[in-house]
Amino acid sequence: MASVPTPFFENLLTLEELLVLMRQQYSRYTIYRWVQRYGMPHKRIRGKLWFPKTEVIQWLERSS
Repeated sequence: MASVPTPFFENLLTLEELLVLMRQQYSRYTIYRWVQRYGMPHKRIRGKLWFPKTEVIQWLERSS
């Protein structure tokens, strides 16, 4: 049985959604720093950062 493909943006979070997911424990500045310095998983689409939810969760678990 074939799985149904998920829409491209279904797994992607905006910066604001990521901050809510992280319960506002970190600032926007911290997230930008993680992207620049530590390679936090992200995609840049038309100049806006999007974060693949499952990849970010795995990255955070490995980093802690």
